[in-house]
Amino acid sequence: MGKERVQYIFDRYMDIFLHGKKSITSLMSEQLMEELSHEQFSLVRKLYMHGPARSSELAEQLFVHKSAITVRVEKLVKKGLVERHRDEQDRRNVYLQLSKQGIELYESIQAKIDQFLESIVSNLPEEEMESFLNVYEKIANYIENYEGEEK
Repeated sequence: MGKERVQYIFDRYMDIFLHGKKSITSLMSEQLMEELSHEQFSLVRKLYMHGPARSSELAEQLFVHKSAITVRVEKLVKKGLVERHRDEQDRRNVYLQLSKQGIELYESIQAKIDQFLESIVSNLPEEEMESFLNVYEKIANYIENYEGEEK
């Protein structure tokens, strides 16, 4: 594939990706997740899906600095959505987990998101969605395993 074609495809991808990410993030924040920011929801979702975790683990999983997690966690604790628990075997470790209120809020928001996504995805043929996801996974894998210019 020629250099110009590669540049065209990359530019088109970036335009679509950035516009799509911005659109879906703001739509979800404004209409579906009124109680939480997108970043807070991501943290709550991780705890819901994977259970208790330390702040450092969440920072790594969410690809953010530890200080950013600390700020998010503190806000969620104040809202009564996340609880801190010390590890009884090693008191230095503090685990975060969702409170009952946090679980209920997550499930409520997730139900709205599922309904929203269903309305979008139902208009696309399943084969096209699978093809899209397969290509997207390939690109992600190439990026993750990229080791510099090919020789």
